[in-house]
Amino acid sequence: MNSITDYAIIQRDKNGFGKCIFSGEYKYSGEIIMARVVSEDDNSTVIPWHRCSVGANEWKTELCVPEGGLYRAEARLCGAEQTETNNRYDWCDLIACVCHFGVGDIFVMAGQSNMSGYGRDPAYDPPELGIHLFDNSAKWCLAVHPLNSVPFPVYPNNDSSSGTSPALSFARALRRKLNVPIGLVAAAQGGSPLAAWNPAEEKPYLYEALVQKLNAVGQFRGMIWYQGCNEACDIQNAEAYLDKFTETVSLWREKFGYFPIATCQINRHAWKEEDREKMWGIVREAQRQAAKKIPDVYVIPTIDMYTSDGIHNASGACIVIGERLAAAMLKGHYRMGGYFAPDIKKITKTGSRTVLLEFEEKHMLRTMDDLACGMNIEDEHGMADCTSVCVLDSGAQVTCARDIGNNAVFHAYWHREQPAFFIRDIYGMPMLACYGVRIEEC
Repeated sequence: MNSITDYAIIQRDKNGFGKCIFSGEYKYSGEIIMARVVSEDDNSTVIPWHRCSVGANEWKTELCVPEGGLYRAEARLCGAEQTETNNRYDWCDLIACVCHFGVGDIFVMAGQSNMSGYGRDPAYDPPELGIHLFDNSAKWCLAVHPLNSVPFPVYPNNDSSSGTSPALSFARALRRKLNVPIGLVAAAQGGSPLAAWNPAEEKPYLYEALVQKLNAVGQFRGMIWYQGCNEACDIQNAEAYLDKFTETVSLWREKFGYFPIATCQINRHAWKEEDREKMWGIVREAQRQAAKKIPDVYVIPTIDMYTSDGIHNASGACIVIGERLAAAMLKGHYRMGGYFAPDIKKITKTGSRTVLLEFEEKHMLRTMDDLACGMNIEDEHGMADCTSVCVLDSGAQVTCARDIGNNAVFHAYWHREQPAFFIRDIYGMPMLACYGVRIEEC
């Protein structure tokens, strides 16, 4: 059980309560110390006055606070003659006060630069009371960009180049729906490889830093994760990404307990090496498969988002990505509305040049002039472009520029440069990118 501080968020339990310690230093000489919790909205009582335990140099009380807030905790010094039946402790001397704390859900923001947030252009994503941050100085504060940077960090993940992150808009969308405070734990670092997060690797320094942070924070609800660009620069790491990420999640859950993860497919990049396009596609496919194979892992697309440089999502894009992460978490974990991106379930050859894309869920899909830009079919004869896509009740029919040969696979939105339009659902969400999906015969 952790001590509360200003702006702290306490993780609620399954019954909707958060437990914490309210304490302070005091040289005891026979006085009584009383404490209470009130709502900051209207000063109404949440936990009434009660007597604290007092030791030689410290007083404390354990609180069980209902979900919600923000709250204020007060401790007052009363004379030995003061009796609890008087109930006038608000006239006694105030010796401690913790303000703006709440009970809700806490999420770890982890991964590399696009979770740390490198958006540097202006975009409206203001701070909001009830969305708080455990930052890299080991303090709770109001969450305001940059979330992952402080002048004098305690933890090694501090990212002094960071700017707008997806995490604040994620938290805002959740708070609107859940109506409880949301806490964020800054844990990402630009350029970090998956190995830095995997407890099975030799020097998982970011995992070790995360352990330290969560020891300070206590229980948490889940994680949002954006990572994979490092592995997309090396073919061996790209091909191992799904297995390594699966292992990492399993070890995290062994250590911290079971928790959900909302993650992202990596966005575009500016480098022109042909092999790197393939590796980017392999990692995107691994991220798509992770959501199918690992329970309570959800994935959202970012391939339609604009960037501020060769690889980093712009500020406005970060805001949209955060809202998509919230939509996936709400639907998958909370079962409270939200939505998933269209995700291919099965691809079947329906003609000499046509295939049918079937999706995991029923979606109302849209195309632009039946364009199939960004889609390819690869078979024994090599790579071929797709020429058109037509939305059907059963999914989408895609036509290839030539006859489809044996051992054919389907790729979509895997290139370095993305097309002007994607298959989207009515929410504007593009389908998840895919790479190497086997085409089945009828």
